[in-house]
Amino acid sequence: MGTRYFINGFLEAGKTTFIQGLLASDYFQLDGRTLLIVCEEGNSSYDPELLEKARVDLVWIEEEEEFTEEKLTSLEKEYRPERVMIEFNGMWDRRKIIWPWYWDNITEVAVLDATTFRLYSENMRSLLAEQVRNAWVIQFYRSDEKREELASYARNIRAMNPKCNFLFKGKDGDIFLSMNEMLPYDLASDDLCLDDEGFAVFCLDALERKEVYAGKKVHFIACAHHMKDGSEMEFIAGRKVMTCCEADMTFAGIICNYFKAYEIPDRQWVQIDGIVRISFDEVMQHEVPVCRVTNLTYIDSPKEPVISFL
Repeated sequence: MGTRYFINGFLEAGKTTFIQGLLASDYFQLDGRTLLIVCEEGNSSYDPELLEKARVDLVWIEEEEEFTEEKLTSLEKEYRPERVMIEFNGMWDRRKIIWPWYWDNITEVAVLDATTFRLYSENMRSLLAEQVRNAWVIQFYRSDEKREELASYARNIRAMNPKCNFLFKGKDGDIFLSMNEMLPYDLASDDLCLDDEGFAVFCLDALERKEVYAGKKVHFIACAHHMKDGSEMEFIAGRKVMTCCEADMTFAGIICNYFKAYEIPDRQWVQIDGIVRISFDEVMQHEVPVCRVTNLTYIDSPKEPVISFL
């Protein structure tokens, strides 16, 4: 059996447009049929001629209770498709899905509308988080209408899914944002003063692109955590990060090298000046970014100890 495509997003975000674009592409002019499972009806409808040309069998699942492992298995047995595409209902609970046991090749895509993203982010954060958490690609439609806010939207999503890729669609074509444009600080500078959001983004991005941070000076506030069985000259400087709700916390941190690390009380808040170096980690068996501390000051816990992307 071939690939399964799971397309999620709120009503009118552009899921149908996205799927029809895929079906019309050269890549999908393949042998075999496609089973398209649609879970909600929006203003856009599927072009019957396109479905026929692309050899698509369209099936509706209109009730959330019907979207079951058994239903998906029976549809595959009935239609024998080469590939399966699902247009999911963005108001259904993604966490309740149980895939057929043999579905080991699922490509998830979240389709969002840039003009309504902030509204959903503020009022339906938990549903939005489930849409983007496992997505390989995040596609924003109507991006030209919110061009100045795209970088902020991308940072917001990367807090929930650091591995995702972005596609920004405007009426005149694609909008391209570099990784550096998505940062809340100027990576062209060799001296980075990191606020709360900046520290969280730095920790995530430095793990993915450690080489671009090597040699940069950094300044930030964090909580010192001693590592079990760690060196007396190392600790982790980190912050709790709220990406969805209070029950959905993650941790952003970086290993710090400091000659008096053993003197720092565990969970002590500190203000750090340091330089990013690349070091080989014996436990993880690969290179990681490390902050070589040049100055450290004890401070009181900040008023907002948890970094929030809400």
